[in-house]
Amino acid sequence: MKEQYQQLQKILGERLRENELLARYTTFKIGGSADLFYEAKTVEELVAAVIASRKLGIPVWVLGGGSNILIGDKGVRGFVVKNSTSRIFLRGMRGTLKDGKARGNVYVEADSGVIMNKLVRFTVEEGLGGLEMHLGLPGTVGGAIYMNSKWTHPEGYVGDVVYQAEILTPKNERRVIPKTYFQFGYDVSSIQKTGDCVLRAVFSLRQGEKDTLWEAANAAIAYRKQTQPQGVFSPGCTFRNITKAQALAAATPGGTTSAGFLIDHTGLKGITVGRAQISPIHANFIINRGGARASDVLQLISRAKEQVKRQFGVILEEEIIRVGEF
Repeated sequence: MKEQYQQLQKILGERLRENELLARYTTFKIGGSADLFYEAKTVEELVAAVIASRKLGIPVWVLGGGSNILIGDKGVRGFVVKNSTSRIFLRGMRGTLKDGKARGNVYVEADSGVIMNKLVRFTVEEGLGGLEMHLGLPGTVGGAIYMNSKWTHPEGYVGDVVYQAEILTPKNERRVIPKTYFQFGYDVSSIQKTGDCVLRAVFSLRQGEKDTLWEAANAAIAYRKQTQPQGVFSPGCTFRNITKAQALAAATPGGTTSAGFLIDHTGLKGITVGRAQISPIHANFIINRGGARASDVLQLISRAKEQVKRQFGVILEEEIIRVGEF
């Protein structure tokens, strides 16, 4: 593999780094080093880096905003590409004129490396509705599409307003695909299985009053601050909420589907392993109190699963994605 690494170095030049610590690129601040690391600042650089590594037979993983992931203490073998693509622009609109004002959908295109919070602020400031409830969402456009990121107050999924996207397939083909390709569901998109890499996406948004949209956006982030731990290192929710069918079968208290509620009622809220802790604010969050290791987090995940299964008969599924060697 050393020979392939050297060839990749020749292709990508001095911006290719060795043994780069990945913890700093994640919201959890946990994780070992990547054998090779490269920051792609444009879509063309992203495509070139991924294709080059594939042709050389080097395992490649694209890192976005670093939320919703747990990187192993032993790091990631092969090549990590940090997606720092950043373009946002208005593609056009479709609609009619009414009372002297344009009414209809406006299409906004964003590179997959754009931070979602930046995109939300851009759209709200432009008076475009559809993403305002996601103010405060960590991560990037690509990651949000991959996970079909959601918010529940009010309910909304990123996939709801996706119109189309450009992807790089595992066969190194660049394709423009419609929303239906993603088969969006709860924490689900088809690319979790296909291995496609999102390069950019177009969102179909509605025109609205900027002040009203800012009110909704600020209300969503206020609720986020009231109910979730703030100012801490965390990847976001650890587990997916259970289905209504699971809640009914297990006869959970009040028919709740909340993973956080179930963990809380096992008495695990606030417990620690090493420097990792199940948040005392919201039991579905594990936080890094400074210097936590991935092994600490895995112990907390295991305890939460065991206790919830023992007490409620429910098997929790992880929402965070494990990456690398543990």
